[in-house]
Amino acid sequence: MLVNNWKQNLHLEPRHGWLNDPNGLAYFNGKYHIFHQYSYEVNGGLKHWYYYTSSDLVNYEDKGVFVSPTIAEETHGVYSGSANVENGKLVFYYTGNVKYKGDYDYVHAGRGHNTITFSTEDGINFTEKKCLLTTDDYPNMSNHVRDPKVFEKNGKSYLVLGARDKNDYGCLVIYDKDTLNHYKTIYSEKNLGFMWECPDYFEVDGKEIFIFSPQGISRMYPNFQNMYQIVYSVVEEGIENIEKINNYSLLDYGHDFYAAQTFVDEDGERVLIGWMAVPDSSYTNPTTNFGYQNCLTIPRVVNYRDGKLCQTLHKSVQSLLGEEIKTSEFNEKTWYYKQEDGESFEIIVDDFRLSYLEGELKVDYGTTGYGRDNRKYKLDLENVEIVFDSSSVEIFANDGSFVISNRFYPNNHNVKISANKFVVKKLGVINVREEN
Repeated sequence: MLVNNWKQNLHLEPRHGWLNDPNGLAYFNGKYHIFHQYSYEVNGGLKHWYYYTSSDLVNYEDKGVFVSPTIAEETHGVYSGSANVENGKLVFYYTGNVKYKGDYDYVHAGRGHNTITFSTEDGINFTEKKCLLTTDDYPNMSNHVRDPKVFEKNGKSYLVLGARDKNDYGCLVIYDKDTLNHYKTIYSEKNLGFMWECPDYFEVDGKEIFIFSPQGISRMYPNFQNMYQIVYSVVEEGIENIEKINNYSLLDYGHDFYAAQTFVDEDGERVLIGWMAVPDSSYTNPTTNFGYQNCLTIPRVVNYRDGKLCQTLHKSVQSLLGEEIKTSEFNEKTWYYKQEDGESFEIIVDDFRLSYLEGELKVDYGTTGYGRDNRKYKLDLENVEIVFDSSSVEIFANDGSFVISNRFYPNNHNVKISANKFVVKKLGVINVREEN
């Protein structure tokens, strides 16, 4: 009988089926609302939205599949989107997918990618769905325009969508949300692929930030080693003035990070949650043997400091920090490592090895990677925090300005640490209760 050594304690993951993009993230009426893409099939299939609520991002109510295809504009899947608090309502925006019958490529013809909305005033009762935009409304675009997000500035609301144009260039299509008139289309000065997925546009610490997931630039630039990437751009000129993206940086350097979305929490902090996977990758996840696949990241606080977007542990994760582990060898599935200096270290879990020596941070998988290649990063390490869960590791170096998110699948959780000065603590668990 197979024993599941990889079920996590700190990450939201499905009991059965497939999880992907986080959607509809919001804090509203005293509760967090967390949705994600979901398919009943373990390797993906017809897309729905799965729903959790929480008062603190530690204790969750599992509300199950919540948004499913019910109208003509989403016959073949409820795709990704977002949520926005507007005039006392929580308003959702997402993409409805339709694939028409016929001899189509479903890129430039044969597909409907429709922008759909619904809302709630109390988090209990939800309005009927309404289609705002169809594929025919998008200017000079292919049939791939999706993943809407609302950005508000100076009393104006912008509806932001990721897109692939008719010439196969990735871009950002922006609408006036209130009139639904096309406002502008933004490209990049350098080649950033054929499709920009999962856009998020927000302001933090006085800077406008654009996060997106470009497809089609694997290995084109240094450290762009995944099948698809996720990057951020600092928009100095503001959304109303920008014509082309002229800067971009990787948001995460790991194998398993994509489609991240942000929202504002109860304290006014900008919080990010991502999908711990990258689509179309060659590596695999052995949890499929147990009927489920993928997870969300832990919640992270996002700030802009010293020219970089930084990610650090949200207070919900910090609240789960437990007793200190005094030894350098132990057996623990869910735990925390902190080192406040740039000295060398090595952490071994089974035959997974994470090390830093002479300006190089290395991730060596051994047998735990299931197709993930070993990687090394040139880095002047100043400090590091690491969260280990049963089958994931999230690394936050240099005050969170350099982040690595990876899945790994050890046969055991025997840990051995070699370092001079470090702190290790146990981590508690999130509680997920199924709604009756």
